[in-house]
Amino acid sequence: MSQIKQTCHLAKISNVAPTPVQMFLNIIEKIKPNPLIMNLATVDKEFDVLNRSVIYRGLTEDNQTHICFVTEKNSRKYRNLKENPKLSLTMICSVPEEFWQIRLFNAEAVELSADVVAKFWQEEPLFAKIRSHICDCGKPNDGKELDRKYQELFGSCQRESKDLEQTESYTAFKIIPKLWDFYKSEPNKIADRVQYKQIEGENGKWEIYHVDA
Repeated sequence: MSQIKQTCHLAKISNVAPTPVQMFLNIIEKIKPNPLIMNLATVDKEFDVLNRSVIYRGLTEDNQTHICFVTEKNSRKYRNLKENPKLSLTMICSVPEEFWQIRLFNAEAVELSADVVAKFWQEEPLFAKIRSHICDCGKPNDGKELDRKYQELFGSCQRESKDLEQTESYTAFKIIPKLWDFYKSEPNKIADRVQYKQIEGENGKWEIYHVDA
């Protein structure tokens, strides 16, 4: 029998934070300044379940406990969430020698207040503001006509040195999950997972435990 030369170890998650948000922040700190892409899945009348990518836009300012993202009211994801706010979310973070998957289960999306949405708008780059003015999500377009609208609005902003007003379609949501799942993998190691499950009736308290990957 040939001798087994490889060694086997566990990718143990040892530094478990007391809250899921702190655990999340500890992980994404490693990937800065790169943007964090989140895969958002919603319930859809036509496709049953529909997923797409959104950009992490930070935590709620009031209590720093909920993940936020922006969207347009003319998008399918907005219609999905207004009809059924239930969703699931997956994020991937890859750093040298570590691969992290973060998932939010049994989650609900809540639209943010107008003043919070306005702050997000101010942070948008110019091209994103122009997009909100000229694009109707999911509708067929003529590339030349879309380019004409873009150049016209971009030129106007340059000539008049003005910022674009927030559109009525621009909005943002926060995600409220009842369970966070953190999966850690390393080369040639057995992965580990840690879950934070919200304790019913205990506002802000979480049950923390390891599960098999």
